[in-house]
Amino acid sequence: MRRALIVAIFLLASCGGSPMAPSAGTPPPAAGSLGSGSYVLTITMATSGNSGVSACVSQTISGSPPFVAVAAPTPVHVERTGNSATIVPDDPSATFRMQLQIAGANVSGTASGQYRTSATPIAVTGTSSGSAAVNGVVGQPFTSGSLDGSVSVDGMTCMNNGHTWSLRPN
Repeated sequence: MRRALIVAIFLLASCGGSPMAPSAGTPPPAAGSLGSGSYVLTITMATSGNSGVSACVSQTISGSPPFVAVAAPTPVHVERTGNSATIVPDDPSATFRMQLQIAGANVSGTASGQYRTSATPIAVTGTSSGSAAVNGVVGQPFTSGSLDGSVSVDGMTCMNNGHTWSLRPN
């Protein structure tokens, strides 16, 4: 009898009632988000693309350095409004702008302009002119993707679709 009573109490306790609400200290879900705030943007120049036209030129006169992938980080501010995000370097003299449209975890948009990382100038343009096309995925802790266009770093310019970019919270 006692055993049946214990089983009945256990069953009543496990069935019915309302579910427990999560505590205030419960971390958010693992899905990424790209909110307004301070980030570090890194554009990495690639020397070759994934497909299509790929070309690199050097603007130096004597003894061109070998073409290598170059990563160029800079502090930026992201301003998110609805499904749009604008990325602007903290340096007020920078002309670089990245405009993103966010659809779920996917991002797409454009990037163009110039910024400096330390003493190195970085320039981003489209493959012929205008803005480079960007695509990517919102993730944790990075939002990242590809850049199809021209990236110039310290006298070297590479035009292809293999460049990459990433944003990480600052």
